[in-house]
Amino acid sequence: MSSRHLVLAVSLALLLLGAAPAGATVLVTPDGQIAPQPYQSWVDAAYVPTPPGEVILSLAGCPGDPPLPACSPVNQGTIAISPEWANRQVLLHELGHIFDDLMPDWARGRFRGMVLRKPMIWTAANHGGPPNEQFAEAYSLCARKLSLKRQSFEGYHYGPTPRMHRKVCALINAAGRDFGE
Repeated sequence: MSSRHLVLAVSLALLLLGAAPAGATVLVTPDGQIAPQPYQSWVDAAYVPTPPGEVILSLAGCPGDPPLPACSPVNQGTIAISPEWANRQVLLHELGHIFDDLMPDWARGRFRGMVLRKPMIWTAANHGGPPNEQFAEAYSLCARKLSLKRQSFEGYHYGPTPRMHRKVCALINAAGRDFGE
């Protein structure tokens, strides 16, 4: 058995046993509940690396006026989602922001080069969508789908072709290799 097949077999075994890989995200609610379901199972089933350690998951929505349906404040390791928005795509999008907080700078530059037509500040508001929001959409899509059959149109004007999806997912995998070490 090749080393690649061995890694795939071990990863599949961990997934089937419900165990998260070492360094993977463990969701914790504000009241201390560990690995709330179904949310933890969505994180555990991700096809890309997840941030190491605990992430607080609040289902009370986001603060603000008006309140946002979902958010993950920068560098706080927290995801807040309104109950009506608490689905797999949104949770993984917000987890993508936490991944972004931890990933190396080179990955942002490569993502910009793959996806954007012109240089843009990572968090810049614009007519299409800030690069950091497009990255969170990319992270969510890569976490949910190994491949695409046709172009996918996601939020924040992120619309990868199957080829771009493969490249972006490979970038996310490369950026997450050092997590937990």
